[in-house]
Amino acid sequence: MAQHKNPYISRVQIKNFRNFLDVDVALDHKQVIIGENNVGKTNFLRAIQLILDKDYSDSDRQLIPEDFHDSIDNPMENGKEIEINLEIKGYEHNSKIKAQFVDAVISDAPPTLRLTYKFIPNKDEFEKIINYKYIIFKGNNEEYKFTNEDRSYINIYVIRALRDVERELKSNRNSPLYKLVKQYEISSDHLEEISDALKEAAEGILELDEIVHIKASLSNRFASLSGLQTDHQITLRTFDIDTERLLYTLQVYMGLKERPVSELSLGLANILYISLMLILLKDKTILPIIKPEQFGSLVAEDGEGILSKLYEVSEKGNYILKKEKEDIEALYNFMDEHNYRHQAFTILAVEEPEAHLHPTLQRLIYREVLHNNNTSVIFTSHSTYITSVTPLNYIVHIRKVDDSSKVFSTVSLSLPVKEKKDIERYIDAKRGEIYFGKGIILAEGITEEYFIPAAADLIEKPLDNYGIVVCNIDSTNFKPYIQLLNTLNIPWVLFTDGDYYEIEEYFDKEGKPKTKRIYHIMDETTGRAWGYKGNENILNILSTLGIIAEDEKLDEEDIRDKGCFIGQYTLEVDMINNADEDGIEILKNIYNELKSGGDEMQENFEEALDTEDYWSALRKIDGNISKGRFAQRLVDELIPELVPNYISEGIEAIVQKVKDSYE
Repeated sequence: MAQHKNPYISRVQIKNFRNFLDVDVALDHKQVIIGENNVGKTNFLRAIQLILDKDYSDSDRQLIPEDFHDSIDNPMENGKEIEINLEIKGYEHNSKIKAQFVDAVISDAPPTLRLTYKFIPNKDEFEKIINYKYIIFKGNNEEYKFTNEDRSYINIYVIRALRDVERELKSNRNSPLYKLVKQYEISSDHLEEISDALKEAAEGILELDEIVHIKASLSNRFASLSGLQTDHQITLRTFDIDTERLLYTLQVYMGLKERPVSELSLGLANILYISLMLILLKDKTILPIIKPEQFGSLVAEDGEGILSKLYEVSEKGNYILKKEKEDIEALYNFMDEHNYRHQAFTILAVEEPEAHLHPTLQRLIYREVLHNNNTSVIFTSHSTYITSVTPLNYIVHIRKVDDSSKVFSTVSLSLPVKEKKDIERYIDAKRGEIYFGKGIILAEGITEEYFIPAAADLIEKPLDNYGIVVCNIDSTNFKPYIQLLNTLNIPWVLFTDGDYYEIEEYFDKEGKPKTKRIYHIMDETTGRAWGYKGNENILNILSTLGIIAEDEKLDEEDIRDKGCFIGQYTLEVDMINNADEDGIEILKNIYNELKSGGDEMQENFEEALDTEDYWSALRKIDGNISKGRFAQRLVDELIPELVPNYISEGIEAIVQKVKDSYE
């Protein structure tokens, strides 16, 4: 089908409504809204529904004092107002929407509509508040009312978290399957032929001896009980199969055994329901099936022969859209101009779409929905499996800030394409956990991933108690992750190696003086110039992000104030260098348990520790065991003396940040 995306909400502004005191957030074509319980995810949808939900009544849109933000005292006595603004983009390819909403346009570059809901005091001539009323209008002029007719062009449909899929699929007129079938405008003549044939076949039931006997028995019994009743003739008939009821009888069955929805798992029923809704809400500008008489009238308008190229005749005489999609853009434009059928563009909102779904199915289904579907969708979710497949610019994070909830979006996150893809791959592999922490620790390697939570337990700051997540990014490229976390207003600290080096002077072959950095040595105060690669990397990141001024020099304390905790060498060497006798003994015992070689291998490792050749000891760990496996075993025997100061200070810092953000 055409590549045009359905219209979508590009901006939401909320003032004084429920959790939201003052919110202004930009959105993309699809959204995955995350946040803790009771932070306002459902209320965010409710704010949108006040304007766009066509099933809302006047009483649904009429608010009460409890709908004002809790910080506002006696709101309706003091004349306070609730205001919600929606901006909508992505509609310019559809001429019917452009015509309907000409009064709502606030920008032509890019084309943008604005719709506003206000809950305001109704005052008399003396400015005394009589009562409250709501108004919904288009653009910037309150005279241009937004009505139910407008909602027949753009609206929202919300699937609640607690949903009865079986009931929804059997609710006749409200069933998405029935609505989908109705969109195809099946010929009434064909339906009547089928209905008549069914009635004729059903008449045979009435001629069965058993049915004749039942009819006679019932007539006699009724006559004897009704007394003076004169009209006691009993007639049995099969049900009337009119064309409308015929469509009602359509039900979905699944599998080789054709199981009804009532026998499906809740997860599969949810997938079925959402699949039907996505098909139902697709842009119907291009008709998949055209009846002969309509095709003839359209062909008369088709000077370029687009229809003949893209449609083929079925056995029943209808014209079916071919699977090939050449010239599909031209077809869309032609249909938009010449196909006068009305259609609504519906934004689909699903609360907790992960309900009852296996994680693998969550990833499979919602990767398809989020990446390959033109319908604008909004999900609220607690699932890391859904966020892990969510494109980076679709994340919306609702978070408590001071006394109200704030909404943060990644839509404007400015990252080079390669860095954005790197983060998406990381999030996919790590199952989206970075979005769900109350605070995040960014670490550069596998050792930190095992070591830091254990160290936090030792200093009685268990990370789980504070909702803090350790994210091992397996590199020192912290910059895009800091940008992401800052954009979503998630507190963070980072741990990175200092990577101490000394500068050695030498002469090249031509006798010219040169310098080079010598790494993997211990600071022995040789008098040579020295530095820390880790510090330089972090200062460059902070400067690039505008957190500090370009070329600004920071001391160790200043850097830690920015949330960056840097070791001297690497975590492993810093740990060994920090260890006392008991700590060294623990390291020797773990190496002895995990090594693959014999006594000589153990003796070489112990000699490296005893002679303080810690870089050699680390090479033996990495070469003979692996740093990750060694760290995994070490955390079971970790003692405070093995924890470098910068690690414990960083843990204390992120705990304090989380506590501050929730006080």
